[in-house]
Amino acid sequence: MSLETSSLRVTFDGAPAVDDVSLDVGAGEVLGILGPSESGKSTLLRAICGLEQLDSGTVLWDGDDITRMPVHERGFALMFQDGQLFAHQSVAKNVGYALRVRRAPEQPRVDELLALVGLAGFGARRVTELSGGEQQRVALARSLAASPRLLLLDEPLSSLDRELRERLAADLRSILTATSQTAIFVTHDQGEAFEVSDRIAIMMDGRLVQHGTPDYIRTHPASPAVARFLGQA
Repeated sequence: MSLETSSLRVTFDGAPAVDDVSLDVGAGEVLGILGPSESGKSTLLRAICGLEQLDSGTVLWDGDDITRMPVHERGFALMFQDGQLFAHQSVAKNVGYALRVRRAPEQPRVDELLALVGLAGFGARRVTELSGGEQQRVALARSLAASPRLLLLDEPLSSLDRELRERLAADLRSILTATSQTAIFVTHDQGEAFEVSDRIAIMMDGRLVQHGTPDYIRTHPASPAVARFLGQA
């Protein structure tokens, strides 16, 4: 199950936010979209999900054109940076939300996911009782509950402090690997991108300026601008 985009373009008031972006994500692969603020990363993610209207370009899933397919029919899951949990519901009810929508059994799937994200036994707690890192783990479990074809993560760790972000980045990598989840991970933090991703695509000013493995990008920046962004002299 793979994703391929071709020449995606999104404009706001005539100005390109995403400009001629083509990329692919293989089955079970985690692609990191890395770039500075206002580079078009989140807009690209929303366009792939179907939440942002494309001016041009195509989105293919396993070779099928889903460019005009409604969001709810794509089978994708989008996790935002603030988690967007239901504060009035328990952890278990939050995780099982997508299963209830599909009228699918919630157990034992909810318990399996809570164990996967390191929150076994937390099901009865209210999300307001959890730390920020624990809430993000709940949001990740909820995103995985319905076994999405593609998981889209929009700066999921950016609201956390540095030490916690580093720890959760390693955990996130382990969870995505354990589930063989095909995913796109958007971040402005190169440390997170290198930790979580199999491949990285760097965006600047709405355009894809380089892609490759973390090691290759670290040692072979495509331009002085990329090198400066990565903190290299």
